[in-house]
Amino acid sequence: MMNHAKPANHGRRARGFTLLEILIVLAILGVLTGMAVVTFEAVGRRGALQNATFDFQAAMMSARTRAVSRGYPVWVVLYPKANRAGLNGGLGAFIVVEDRKSEYMRTPANLFALELKPNVVGDTGSVSAVYFLEDYNKKVRFETLTPGRVGLFSAPFQTLAARTCSFCSEGGPGAGAIGYFPDGSARFVDGAGSYAAATNQSMALRSVEGRAQQLFAISGPSGYMAVSSPDKL
Repeated sequence: MMNHAKPANHGRRARGFTLLEILIVLAILGVLTGMAVVTFEAVGRRGALQNATFDFQAAMMSARTRAVSRGYPVWVVLYPKANRAGLNGGLGAFIVVEDRKSEYMRTPANLFALELKPNVVGDTGSVSAVYFLEDYNKKVRFETLTPGRVGLFSAPFQTLAARTCSFCSEGGPGAGAIGYFPDGSARFVDGAGSYAAATNQSMALRSVEGRAQQLFAISGPSGYMAVSSPDKL
């Protein structure tokens, strides 16, 4: 007796989705998408501040290292209110300047006449790097959330107050500059080109949205930089 396979039951049809089921799935996808967007934006804000902090700190450390190794001053010039259109009304910018002939050491006011664009080619030119904070998704600016607050830094800066830029001029674009020298030390210049008397100075970056900031302190005699990210503001 031959065995025959059971024929498929073509009378049954696969059941499709009902309208209610489709609406429920779409609602769930909408909620998940909204949560993802909120999370992405939060990560973007943190990432922008972290990236700007890394680049700012790296520019400072690199300037000091090059000054020591190359035997001439290297400057970091700050414009806390600059953008690509001008020196006011923006989130801030900073540039790195090679002072091969020590001319800016003698007349630091000339630093603020430099254009905010790189012009170094080989051993010529002076502006080696330019950073605009608007390029960090427009989520970071030069500013402290705790102006004048003491106690946010660890040793040796316990008595140093938090400032947006403690050595920058208050009027106009609020410019200032940090010079690193071949002996490893640093000096600070205001927007008028005058050297600051205080040996330790502070700066700050903050997120445009939210309550996050990064504080920087620099010791003039050693050129040492400390970074602080206080949890309590």
